[in-house]
Amino acid sequence: MRTINRRELALAAALSAVAGYVDAVAFVHLGGYFVSFMSGNTTQMSASLVDTLTGPALKCLSIILLFVAGVMAGTVMRRLTPAAHGRSSVMMSVSVTLGVAAFSGSLWSGYTALMVAAVAMGMLNSVFEKSGEVSVGLTYMTGTLVKAAQRLVDAAFGGERWVWARHLLLWLAMAVGALIGAAVYRGMDLGSLWLPFVTVTSLTALVVFVPAGQMKAQR
Repeated sequence: MRTINRRELALAAALSAVAGYVDAVAFVHLGGYFVSFMSGNTTQMSASLVDTLTGPALKCLSIILLFVAGVMAGTVMRRLTPAAHGRSSVMMSVSVTLGVAAFSGSLWSGYTALMVAAVAMGMLNSVFEKSGEVSVGLTYMTGTLVKAAQRLVDAAFGGERWVWARHLLLWLAMAVGALIGAAVYRGMDLGSLWLPFVTVTSLTALVVFVPAGQMKAQR
């Protein structure tokens, strides 16, 4: 987080908001399941198994596997694409996948739409990848809050003053995105999935057409 510029930080915050939005839509529609937050699904899967609720446990496992598949797909995309275009290629893939999810939700099956969205959320984590590792987590905030707290203590002991605020910004972006997602879902049902598709498509266009010197590719 120390090494990314302001423009990249803004991109990361926008994508975290998208992750929160999609997660909230899934959580409300599926009745308590996540498509971005795999820790929650893991806990629910294990608790369901203890209560012999195999249906909910299998649903959690299915979402987890689809999310992992999305991460793998995004990582493969980064490996097969020249470094200068790695970020944009992943974002294009996320955009297309969200488009498929929105189309499915509007014309076919809500459950299928959100399973496709889980793949997109896994893929999203490869947008900020450096040296084969995720440099900015976009769909999970536990580690981000831990880092915010640690950097706040560093600041109190004479370290860099505002690094903690960058981590907190990502958490806040996800929280606001989830708030908007839940609110829009109440009015549009799964038609609400078109908004993250449009958002990521617009951000992808920004990444593609803004000169590389202003938004450096990380890899």
